[in-house]
Amino acid sequence: MGINYDAISGNKVQTLAGLSSLGRIAIGVTTFIRPETLPRALGLDRGTARRAAPLTRFFAAREAALGVGALHAVRTGRDVTPWLVAQAIGDAGDAVALAAATRARHIRPLRGVAFTLTAVSGVIGATLAIRALRR
Repeated sequence: MGINYDAISGNKVQTLAGLSSLGRIAIGVTTFIRPETLPRALGLDRGTARRAAPLTRFFAAREAALGVGALHAVRTGRDVTPWLVAQAIGDAGDAVALAAATRARHIRPLRGVAFTLTAVSGVIGATLAIRALRR
């Protein structure tokens, strides 16, 4: 028996979008403050993680901005759909980049697959939320 996404009310989707946005903000702020944490979690050595810090901060800033934008839309009663679309696009880009880095063996295979699947789940979640809001 599957979940009937058509039965999820717009208010519940808005609430879930708000909670998801808080998670994005937390990830973004934490990663911005400690940019070496993400590359290390992917299995990169300390030196490479330190050198990747500026690029990691780009990711962190994007995550925080998308989270703040969606949360603002939810709290002010505005349409959160454009923010969900932007989140899905960002997550899709992350999935492609992570898959490519994993395939090229720049990051450890098991960790790369896990992070890629996490990014794909973000795309799926945002897509389902957009679908539910359009009904």
